Amino acid sequence: MNKIPNKGQDQQHILAQLKAFKGKDLPWQAGKIFAYIYQTTPEAKAVAEAAYLSFLPENGLDPTAFPSLLHLEQQIIGQLAPLLGGNEDVKGNCTSGGTESVILAVKAARDYARAKYPDQKEFEILVPSTAHPCFYKAAHYLNIGIQSIDVDPQTQRLKVADMRAAISKKTILLVGSAPSYAHGVMDPIAELSDLALEKDLLLHVDACVGGMYLPFLRQLGHEVPPFGFELPGVTSISCDLHKFGYVPKGCSTILYRNKELRQHQIFSCSQWPGYTVINPTVLSSKTGAPMAAAWAMFQYMGLEGYQNAVADCQAARDAVIAALEQLPSLQLIGQPDMSLLAFASKDEDLSIFDLADQLNEKGWYVQVQLASPHSPAAIHLSISHFNCPHIPSFVADLQETVAELMSNPVEENELLAALDHSMLALLMEDFDPAMLGQFQELMGLESAEGGLPADMGAVNQLLNVLSAKQREDVLLAFMNELI
Repeated sequence: MNKIPNKGQDQQHILAQLKAFKGKDLPWQAGKIFAYIYQTTPEAKAVAEAAYLSFLPENGLDPTAFPSLLHLEQQIIGQLAPLLGGNEDVKGNCTSGGTESVILAVKAARDYARAKYPDQKEFEILVPSTAHPCFYKAAHYLNIGIQSIDVDPQTQRLKVADMRAAISKKTILLVGSAPSYAHGVMDPIAELSDLALEKDLLLHVDACVGGMYLPFLRQLGHEVPPFGFELPGVTSISCDLHKFGYVPKGCSTILYRNKELRQHQIFSCSQWPGYTVINPTVLSSKTGAPMAAAWAMFQYMGLEGYQNAVADCQAARDAVIAALEQLPSLQLIGQPDMSLLAFASKDEDLSIFDLADQLNEKGWYVQVQLASPHSPAAIHLSISHFNCPHIPSFVADLQETVAELMSNPVEENELLAALDHSMLALLMEDFDPAMLGQFQELMGLESAEGGLPADMGAVNQLLNVLSAKQREDVLLAFMNELI
């Protein structure tokens, strides 16, 4: 059992231990990680880190105590709003991440509906099947319904006619992605805007990944469909700054068309004898560091800096797509609108999971996506600015690895090879958390350091044949054991 030491340790020893803890982490500094980390130039990183540390102690709980944080937040939202088609009426806040931004947008929609329809008891939001899971988390936390609407299996875009058909008296919010994380594909936001106006509903645009990319892509002369407040039906937008804004982690934003809508996001409480509580976001106490870093990055990068980063990322995306077109065993999924993309295997002799594992063995980190009713199992790439110089090497390794696997496939896990997939899914129907260890042992899965399975290819093959509910049960049990 870990214990706090009796005597304090010196700084050098502490920092050495922290560095050692990172030994098994993804080596993101090499620029070969296509997920989780978004970086641009080392100079920009240094500016952001310095600004971050300069506001680390300041507490965003009370803007009257730290008006500097209020000023930073007003500046950030004021500078971001025009990029997203807004004017001076747009109001918003900085949050800890896209999930918090989405939870707040759904909370505002719920409370807006409560005020508008005081007798209504049940509420529901409609999302594309490619919408980020944070919408399901928001619905779960806020105790409202959520309905998934099909996307076109070829384009991966929302079918607006299906969303129209799903609208009921319980519907309070429509959602579209600009773009979806999984495939980098934008939903038809203009059509959703028209639908929202026609049905007198709120419309949230999830631009967490695209909000700090698509506006600059448009400024560079590329055709980018409208997705922001320039569309009259759009009522709120989430936009992460710690993705393609290149701000250190912990900085997203939520913006509303006007303060009347944003009011329903805010929480206040005076039902206790302590200090007055008034929170515009989920968090109460929070460091001002992310906002300082965001403001500093806006000033350092400028429009030109972001345009240059987007131009490089778009060229890198095009190079990967061109390489995929020359590999007959792989296929691009949909037509990505920015530097997020996914590709799948077209050849039954090429396992996309084995391809991911082999690429990871060669020093790359690519993200695996399991199959869904409208999309095959795939490899996902988020191409950030610091990835761009390494794209030629990645393409070469991709081509080489595909050739290696086609000529010498990885041997399939014995249990997966012996069992029919339908039998395996049937075995998992009555899954109990207590079965997790037995099942890992049965599959011959050994744990690496930290408790993570060493053979992720076999794990992904297993998860891929299970239903979404079965996957969730297994992953919940695994996470509960891991931490």
